[in-house]
Amino acid sequence: MDDLHILLIDDEVQYSELTKEYLEMRGCKVTLKHDGLAGFETFKQNQFDLCVLDVKMPKIDGFTLAEEIKSIDECVPIIFLTGQSLKEDKIKGLTLGADDYLTKPFSMEELYLRIRVILKRVKAQEKTKIVNEFKVGSSVFNSELRELSVLNKTIKLTSIESKLLTLLCQYQNKVLTRDIAMLGIWGDEEHFRGYSLNVYVSKIRKFLKEDPMVEILNLHGEGYKLINK
Repeated sequence: MDDLHILLIDDEVQYSELTKEYLEMRGCKVTLKHDGLAGFETFKQNQFDLCVLDVKMPKIDGFTLAEEIKSIDECVPIIFLTGQSLKEDKIKGLTLGADDYLTKPFSMEELYLRIRVILKRVKAQEKTKIVNEFKVGSSVFNSELRELSVLNKTIKLTSIESKLLTLLCQYQNKVLTRDIAMLGIWGDEEHFRGYSLNVYVSKIRKFLKEDPMVEILNLHGEGYKLINK
């Protein structure tokens, strides 16, 4: 839980201070605010891994605040705190995209454990999330569709061309070595693949030649570098 930054917004000053201290003792970094408006201003100026919001707060209530937060970052996890146990409130909170709901008074240990569970799930989702669209200069490449859009023209790539461009995009502005490229495309390092690789790099370069914001360099003895200007 190190380096985890939590935004805690709760108008119950004394109890929220104790919650902040407890979470910090467990290794979290916690920013605490006591009203929705101050909390929202703080959210806009910083990056948080998770928000814990009291429902009943002055200036901006927790439900309204959650909507504002989600309009900026729809992926940030939210836990609601409430002194009520009304089913309608829980349904509304979950409808707004809340990840969990705790009724006051709650166990600080339970809050911490729920935070851990939520962030573990978020981390697992991020690992399985596959990036299939890349911005290349002024062009866009969709690796899933194997389509490269250059200016107003869309080019359909072959499987090998798509694998190569995906690697170049993943390594953009860095060196893509020949060995990594050959392993990523063909799964081996057979010597005859070397010539084929040069041919495919030339094809990709030709596809992107009309985009002045992109350049593919041949680095002798090393590999290739896609420069995204």
